[in-house]
Amino acid sequence: MLTGVINGTQLCCEDDNFTIGHVVVEDDVIRSRATSLIWTSYGIIVPIILTIGIFGNVAILIVLSAPVFRGIAYLYLSGLALAHIGVTLSWITITLRLGYGMNNNNYLSAFYHAHIELVILNAFSAASVFIMVCLIVDRYIFVFFPARIRTGNTRKNVNSFILSSFIAGFMVSGPLAVMRIVYAEQDGPDTSFTLRENVFVTQSKIWKMYIWTMEIVVRICPSILFIVLNSLVIKRFLQLNMQDRQFHAATDKFRANNAPDTSLLSRNRGYKEEQHLAILTTTMILCFFITTIPPGLTPMLYTNRHPLDLAYQTFRVCSAIVELSNYAIYILIYLICSTEFRRELLRILQGKCNETRQDVDQPIGEIEDYSRHGTTVRLTPEHTKLNSPESPTKEARMEEEDLQASDAAAFMLEGRVIA
Repeated sequence: MLTGVINGTQLCCEDDNFTIGHVVVEDDVIRSRATSLIWTSYGIIVPIILTIGIFGNVAILIVLSAPVFRGIAYLYLSGLALAHIGVTLSWITITLRLGYGMNNNNYLSAFYHAHIELVILNAFSAASVFIMVCLIVDRYIFVFFPARIRTGNTRKNVNSFILSSFIAGFMVSGPLAVMRIVYAEQDGPDTSFTLRENVFVTQSKIWKMYIWTMEIVVRICPSILFIVLNSLVIKRFLQLNMQDRQFHAATDKFRANNAPDTSLLSRNRGYKEEQHLAILTTTMILCFFITTIPPGLTPMLYTNRHPLDLAYQTFRVCSAIVELSNYAIYILIYLICSTEFRRELLRILQGKCNETRQDVDQPIGEIEDYSRHGTTVRLTPEHTKLNSPESPTKEARMEEEDLQASDAAAFMLEGRVIA
């Protein structure tokens, strides 16, 4: 996310204040190897990662908009996918500049690379972290204080939190606009424009304070929250599973051999959904830490960052690729951790999304009731007159099932907390 920002200009300019495609290298062998490394990384590998990331996150956004994903957590996950799309799209111009060179004769292109490129990239990256923080806090509140978030404005509040995350991301990243300057050189009758680091700004103490403040706000503090809150959530679910196993052990000898399993944990769909979400968020957090470790090790392993040091250049490029991969592997995380996601994605690919929408169309005269796991439906008196109790409609049965699952999950978790 902040690779090349906190300790130099890795995504900005080289140490001699020129773009990476214009480094003056005396040794032809080193020049050849550096050029090959840069072209292979930013000309082949990174475009593949960006392609997977863009299409993968678009697929996530489409699938999570399906009616089956009605929970509050899926709103956060949709916002997270939107932020990841922004990151991958903003990386396209960086890839073109580093892999294929910059158009030195176009001032508008140079102005974008100098003053807008890093702002957009880090804004979407920071927004994705802030949305993840909101998601983890939401998971923690529901598990430990389930009764405190049953309000009709919950979904509206979630959308406000997501929008605020994007706004905060741009506010935090705004000062990066002055990190580089456009340098004009007269090349005969033409004028060429290159990028240079704004040393007057980046060498000041105020700038270093800003960089460390952004690092604390965007990386260190969220990492601590991820570890603490998610560990507490996982611990709570492990305790509930242990209590369920103890309950089964105590009641198995009193249950008939052919009697169905009617325990709360086994028949509560809402609780199982929360378990799946806990696994999903834990996997996301692990990937976040794994992909941010190499960039964090760069300043510690290479204190003297010289453009002729191939080991440093290789580690730096690999760190950027690993960090970028975090925004492309989420489609794999969903496919591995969520059975419902795989099923819904398969339906969309097979062109069955229209059938799914027809099955879950809401009946006439219904009232939306915002519960913890999304929007459940309760029928108005006018609609109940059209459907006799003796022959309930399919929609009514689905509504009753969803309502019972949501209430049972919240009641169970609430009871466990009191106990």
